[in-house]
Amino acid sequence: MECVAVREIGGSGLNRSDTLQLSDLVAAHGAALRLYARQWCRWPDDAVQEALIDLLRQDPVPDHPLAWLFVAVRRRAMNLARAEQRRTRHQRAAAERCAPWFCDGADSPLTGADVERLLAQLDALDREIVVARIWGELSFEQIADVVDRSTTVVHRRYQRALARLGKLMQDILDALR
Repeated sequence: MECVAVREIGGSGLNRSDTLQLSDLVAAHGAALRLYARQWCRWPDDAVQEALIDLLRQDPVPDHPLAWLFVAVRRRAMNLARAEQRRTRHQRAAAERCAPWFCDGADSPLTGADVERLLAQLDALDREIVVARIWGELSFEQIADVVDRSTTVVHRRYQRALARLGKLMQDILDALR
């Protein structure tokens, strides 16, 4: 393949010929680059895009742009994977330091996991309102500001969500009897 002539972004910019050569390179090898990146990360398109931007910034242009792109995609994909691993470790550690939302009582037939599953069955907005009201101890006015709804709508949805949770809990209790 012929050398792709590229220049610094922002400075003199790319001319039409440069853009066409880069487009041809992406059209011919973009799928292979994504597949290659997928070996290391969950966001192969991001790795390829960042590598293409890096290629545009190379001065002088690499002798073998395609081989250069494979190296750059590999590095970018590995960096993305490492960042995700760090984020996951951090989130896991933070979750372990937090007290659980629900405490299982010896006299309660429902566990915290049961209640979490019940909450998951609510509409996302209803769940958000219930959690903000019960565990966040926010007023209906404060919740209305957070979810950008009127206080009346928030209160109505809260009541409807509690009624639904009550029915779901009763169904579980009836099944246990």
